[in-house]
Amino acid sequence: MIIRKNPDNFILINQHDHAHISGEMARHWQAAYFLSEERKESVLTAIYQHDRAWINPDAAPIWNDQVQAPYSFIDFPTALKVVHYQAGINQVATTDTYAALLNSLHYTTFPQLASSDFGQTFLATENKRQTALKDTLGLQTNAAAEILEFHLQLLKFCDNLSIYLCINEPGVKKAAEHPWFRAGIPDSENFTFTQGEKIQATWLSSTQVQVSPFPFAGAFTVSVPYKKLSAAGIAQHGLTAAFEGAQPATYEVTLLG
Repeated sequence: MIIRKNPDNFILINQHDHAHISGEMARHWQAAYFLSEERKESVLTAIYQHDRAWINPDAAPIWNDQVQAPYSFIDFPTALKVVHYQAGINQVATTDTYAALLNSLHYTTFPQLASSDFGQTFLATENKRQTALKDTLGLQTNAAAEILEFHLQLLKFCDNLSIYLCINEPGVKKAAEHPWFRAGIPDSENFTFTQGEKIQATWLSSTQVQVSPFPFAGAFTVSVPYKKLSAAGIAQHGLTAAFEGAQPATYEVTLLG
């Protein structure tokens, strides 16, 4: 769950909905910037489905007493997190092994996992899966490794830019953005067309975000589904009842250069 905490309410965005936005971004990616058309549909599947691990936990959010807010994807307990990660990768693997490989590679780059026994076990298991899938898919060449790295980079960029749209209050000033993004989209400087500089995202209004340099084929609009829960409602009825009773809503954001 992606959580925005306000003085009187919480905005809750399902991870799988955020992943769908990531997939829309990947689908609009400029053809000239796509390193190889090979396995493109598998790459799109991986990006659309990369957070399906969160479908079950997001259906019943849990309260975090330490921060007095629902658990988010940031502070969700690692022991539970990795169980869902593996379940999500397993589900994707039943239909697309290359997409599953990308999802596995994505999760195993999270540095915080190495700090717990549960995380280390997950990393070891997924490293074995990755080796087996690379062998099965015939990805042992340097060229295949380069293409795979680009596909992973694209997944991560679309993931981060989608999080940017979800975790920030629409229209927020740069100085008040979530600290992850004030200096640009993380790791975006590794694309060949950025000349070593991070891609910048800036809210122009509550409905428009400028992306520079602009990696997409043209301006496009995405919808962000969310639920708004009042702090008073949670205190009175509990998180589960407040979540189930909240009406789904959406806001739209146009990405432009």
